[in-house]
Amino acid sequence: MRKLCSILFLFVSVHLSAQKQELLTYRQVVELALKNNFDIQIASNNTVIAATQNTYGNAGFLPKVDLNASTNFANNNTLQEFSSGLSVNQNNVASTNNSAGVYLSWTVFDGLKMFATKERLNLLQQQGELSFKIQLENTLEVLTLLYYQIVKQDQLMKGIQAAMDVSNERIRVANLRITVGSGSNVELLSAKLDLNAQRSNYITQKNALNEFKSQLLVVSGEETERNFSVDTFFVFDGIQSMNEIKEKIDKDNYAILFARKDILINQQQIKEIRAQNLPRVAINSSYLFGRSKNAAGFSLLNQNLGFNAGFSINWNLFNGFITRNEIKVSEIRLKNAFLSVDNTRLNLFSVASVAYIRWLGDKEIADLEEENIKLAEESLFITSERLKLGLGNFLEIKESQRSYEEAVTRLVTARYNLKVSETTLKKLTGELVR
Repeated sequence: MRKLCSILFLFVSVHLSAQKQELLTYRQVVELALKNNFDIQIASNNTVIAATQNTYGNAGFLPKVDLNASTNFANNNTLQEFSSGLSVNQNNVASTNNSAGVYLSWTVFDGLKMFATKERLNLLQQQGELSFKIQLENTLEVLTLLYYQIVKQDQLMKGIQAAMDVSNERIRVANLRITVGSGSNVELLSAKLDLNAQRSNYITQKNALNEFKSQLLVVSGEETERNFSVDTFFVFDGIQSMNEIKEKIDKDNYAILFARKDILINQQQIKEIRAQNLPRVAINSSYLFGRSKNAAGFSLLNQNLGFNAGFSINWNLFNGFITRNEIKVSEIRLKNAFLSVDNTRLNLFSVASVAYIRWLGDKEIADLEEENIKLAEESLFITSERLKLGLGNFLEIKESQRSYEEAVTRLVTARYNLKVSETTLKKLTGELVR
């Protein structure tokens, strides 16, 4: 019976590593996911894309330089008559035309559009970083719940194993009583039925455990055949008051921060469109080479080489109210962005309020079940000892065993539910990623 007592206490407070299984802590699983998870890698690549596109060249600050070159050959029949009376009439006249040039065009003023565009690119890069954190947050939430589902299944299986040991003890005592003539087959059959039910439940929980392990490895980007065990403890963090939670949501929640970036992006887009109402000033420059050679005709050779520079002004005075309509549409989108932020805040506050109340209830239930499991363990230990000494009966031990199994299930479920509520609140306040 000492073995039974040891198993009961090990279920609550001691971690037993399975043989030939690698131990993966929660931190190690998170590190694997950060390194290997495909959704995180895709989100990271999108962040790099946004950063790559955020350049002064894309904003329009830098000049445009082109190099053009061409060569043309011709063979023509030429007939030319000049005012001096000279005439040229020749067949199969060969001619060549060569040209090359470097052209520079630099917009130095576009109604300040380039400044608004650069700021919009900055905001898009920041929004890309927030999008990455949102994906990271979602992945860590799934990872956390899967990890503690495995912890839950492991604790359930330990509880079932403890109950199976009690059933085996009942079978041993029943056989002993039958041998000495003081027992009945009913007691033996009842114990065997209970043991078989527990074995069936154990197999079911083991299958569920393997499924959760496989899902965890997929999220972590690891091979699904990897054999591992986890820390079989629930680790809980403190939760602040509801007012502090709302302050953190308003300040640090990534969904709200993402929506607020939309407001700033729309404001910059309006500035870009309004810039179309102002003139554009550009500096133009070129360095050109041209050469034309003819076998016959008035001009046998013509060659030019030199530098050209100037500026141009372009000002659209009327485009059919297109710019005005684009501004109106952008202002409506800006209003929608403000509404989206308000809607997101309201929904998150509502979710947080429900999650906080659930967390309080889950914590109270978990504390109660922590007390109940001690009572159930003590009751099971006493009735098992009484049965061993011949002072108890099988109905007493069976009822005590049933109470213990139910207490284990309620306790493990309460621990997991508390972890779910805690994870939800940490995600809402932006603390899950940190």
